[in-house]
Amino acid sequence: MIEGMGDFAAEMAADRELVERLRGVHSRIAVLQAEETTLMTRLYERRRAQQIDLGVGLLYAGESTATEIGVALKMSQRSADNLINIGLDLKHRYPTTAEAFAAGRIDLAHVRAVRETLTNVSEDLLTELEPKIAAYAENADPQKVRRTVRRWLTEADPEGQAKRRKEAEADRYVSVEAADNGTATLGGTLPAAGGRTLYERLREMACTQVCSEDPRTQNQRRADALVALADGTGRLTCQCGRADCPRAAFDAVAPVARKALVQVGVSAETLAGLQDNPALLAGFGAIDADLARQIARHARFEIITAPDTATSAPTTTTATTITTTAATAAGAATTAAAAATTTATAAAAATAAAATAPGASASGASAAGTDCLVEAEKGSSVNELTYRPSARVASRVRALDGICRAPGCQVPAADTDLDHQDRFDHDNPGNGGPTSEQNLGARCRRHHRLKTLADNHRNGWKVDHLPDREVQWTTPTGDSVTTTPEGTPFLFPSVPVPPVTAAGVPDAETISPFIDPGPVINGLMEMMHVYCTPAQRKAFWRSRPNRV
Repeated sequence: MIEGMGDFAAEMAADRELVERLRGVHSRIAVLQAEETTLMTRLYERRRAQQIDLGVGLLYAGESTATEIGVALKMSQRSADNLINIGLDLKHRYPTTAEAFAAGRIDLAHVRAVRETLTNVSEDLLTELEPKIAAYAENADPQKVRRTVRRWLTEADPEGQAKRRKEAEADRYVSVEAADNGTATLGGTLPAAGGRTLYERLREMACTQVCSEDPRTQNQRRADALVALADGTGRLTCQCGRADCPRAAFDAVAPVARKALVQVGVSAETLAGLQDNPALLAGFGAIDADLARQIARHARFEIITAPDTATSAPTTTTATTITTTAATAAGAATTAAAAATTTATAAAAATAAAATAPGASASGASAAGTDCLVEAEKGSSVNELTYRPSARVASRVRALDGICRAPGCQVPAADTDLDHQDRFDHDNPGNGGPTSEQNLGARCRRHHRLKTLADNHRNGWKVDHLPDREVQWTTPTGDSVTTTPEGTPFLFPSVPVPPVTAAGVPDAETISPFIDPGPVINGLMEMMHVYCTPAQRKAFWRSRPNRV
């Protein structure tokens, strides 16, 4: 017995030591986070001062610092921007929080919580509450910090909190970002009542617009309901597949969904089902071949020839079906790619690839269409002397580049400027850089400014175009990174991926919960959550005689 107690005590001591070591490591990480944030902020302040001295406007001076940090640390520009803003606030608004952060008593997550809740708080109230909040944060998790600080602010300054709420509502937004495996993550900020209204509406649609045999989970139905609100149908369609479905009459009169613009880059062989190389969904990244073919079913295609044959095989825009494209691709000898357009009835716009045998018209283009291509090619040298690129050149550049060509930037090429590498001479176009595919690159507005300032020697950067559309970016301190066009490997894959199966990829099976009371009970519970307030639900459960 005594020996067993000794072993137990030793185990407890070892556990305590392990927890203490973990606490110490976490504190040291927080100290390093604080130092990193301080160094980033210091670099920003130096770059801002230097660029202001060189004549850069106050609004944009120093904004290239986040890109420079991204190159140096291999991190995203957004993360660097966020840390710089945190560092500026710690330095100028939250001194007690900054001290606790530097000492390792709170970590970066706590700092974010304090900063987010104290944004737009008046200086007088900030001076009064910030030390108290920083001390509280040392012994509470970040979410509790947010909830408690909001209560303190409302108690100390109810009028000001109402004003801050209205200011926060003015900053409302919705964002869609790429997630794993061809999915997207929806985020944003809504007014509190609006957020609850949206969720309750989605839950009501999920519960009442399909029958009890619908195979989807409640989570899947709510997600589909949000898409239904966006595409104009406003309702879910039951997927039970039964002829006697009680929702069939409603489904039959459901509005036709509006079609959205989606741009996809995919090789011809993949589009035809001969290969399964990944495709590029603009703004999201790689998607699997099966999803690309689904998107392409109702698309219009614009053929983009390979870069090395651009001068001899100009672009064709067609409205052929995927069957026509696939049939052409099956007998292909040379690869071409396509950047898509859209129409009011198109389900998607795809950057699709096509392949043409020598001398054949692309994707069913007629002989008259070929004559038009010759005429377009004859005028290409004239178009290079105008500032704005032709539609053909613009679509090719955006299709090949895929995204902004600056390091770490993920802005889709469709949303970027087409920037001249060698500057265009407006007074004498023949002496400047031409408006050609080789001299144009996709750059978001922010990195367009960075490159323009670099050309004017106002930010210390150097931007060089290399062969094969590579761009070398050199920071003021000499760090260098070379970016390659993202779209090209998807449009013209060098390594073929064999198709999975002729039948395609089967749909995933829905995983049932460990304890499933059945569709009827599940439906009733969901409806109760929709139509009954929390107080009513609590009163109901309290009234049950055999409650647990």
